[in-house]
Amino acid sequence: MLRFTKLVLGLSCAITPIAYGQQSAPPPTPPAQAAQNPATPATGQTTAAAPAPAAANVPMSEPVITLKGACQPTTGGTPPAGCVSSLTREQFEKLTGALQPGDKPIPPEVKRRFADQYAKLLILSDAARQLGLENDPKVQQVFTFAKNKILAEFLDQHYMEEFAHPSDQQVQDYYNQNIKKYTEVTLQRISIPINQAPGDKSDKPKPTEEEQKAYAVKIRERWVAGEDPAKLEKEVYEHAGYTTTSPDVNLGARRPGTLPPTHETVFELKATEISQPFNDAAAYYIYKALSVRVVPLSEVKTSIESTLQRQLYQDKIQQIQRSVTAVINEAYFGPPAPEQPMGMRPGMPGRPGGPPMGPGGRPMPPPPPANNPAPPAAPPQQ
Repeated sequence: MLRFTKLVLGLSCAITPIAYGQQSAPPPTPPAQAAQNPATPATGQTTAAAPAPAAANVPMSEPVITLKGACQPTTGGTPPAGCVSSLTREQFEKLTGALQPGDKPIPPEVKRRFADQYAKLLILSDAARQLGLENDPKVQQVFTFAKNKILAEFLDQHYMEEFAHPSDQQVQDYYNQNIKKYTEVTLQRISIPINQAPGDKSDKPKPTEEEQKAYAVKIRERWVAGEDPAKLEKEVYEHAGYTTTSPDVNLGARRPGTLPPTHETVFELKATEISQPFNDAAAYYIYKALSVRVVPLSEVKTSIESTLQRQLYQDKIQQIQRSVTAVINEAYFGPPAPEQPMGMRPGMPGRPGGPPMGPGGRPMPPPPPANNPAPPAAPPQQ
């Protein structure tokens, strides 16, 4: 957080110099004296020192950062414009509240480090103002760039917050419109290798494509007739020359998106139905639906909310970007580089250890967890 805060702080101070009025720094308040207890315990033991007062006990109007000797005029008169000598608790908390999105409290040690860095920044920025650097044309150009950059980030933050809590009706509508996504089928699968096992020294000729397909159809017919799928799986692996243990036929409960795309029609099976064989370069695959259920909304509500957060946010950012056409003079800039994902701006900072950045450099909501993810299609186990 601190690295990001320092960057945004540097930019925001450059854009809008903080107009805290010159304040005469009050003398430091002496630490509270421990109350003297006239009655000393008979044992001679002293009472424990009172704990330091909590930060919440500091009045909002009391300075929390004081710059002694800052911006003192060299020859009488008033201090230079924009001079800062102290910052109250109220001013400091407004600043950190603007820099730290959300209501997450800032740890005390981070707040202290930030105060140290900010005090140094104020000293240096005041020195720059005394030299008139804020009116330097180069500085003015950086001001403009930085202002636009920060505005874009706060626009992203605005929409992240706006879409952070989809309504119950939006969740219900998404569920109804995507009900097929929430069809859960408990599956068994027989995999029939197409190629002979490596190292197989049998003299059996390699079956043709038609013979292999006919063999897969025959295995399916035997499964439909009631034979044990585990025994059939073992048989087809031995038939292909494999000596290792055949794969487990039980896949468990699966939802759309967890099987190879060409196998997605499996989720249209009714309970106890067996699919026609699917095939790829490695094997034929036959599925049986042991049971089918529609996952209730209560089980997927959190996942849908996360999906809607991302979708609504991305749709809004893309709508804004597509409402204006940027024309880049290729005679000056040359041909375009390979296209980056929509909305990504090079150089937009991220927070160390934070979530992935989305369009405009703002953190994205986490993706919904995968439900029973399946590994990509691969050759049968050997």
